Amino acid sequence: MPLLEPDEAEADDGPVITPVRPDTAHVRAPRFLDFAGDLVSAVLIIAGGVFAYGFMQLG
Repeated sequence: MPLLEPDEAEADDGPVITPVRPDTAHVRAPRFLDFAGDLVSAVLIIAGGVFAYGFMQLG
């Protein structure tokens, strides 16, 4: 029977997966859309609050 080779993940050569994403258009687009959606949501929530505050009778 052949001997089993050591697991490559246990090697001390360094991490197998790097945590750095490449800076390409395919990576930037979802981040931009996510930011744009958050910005639109924030504007709508604030504008809705200001609009509703104009109709409220306080006091």
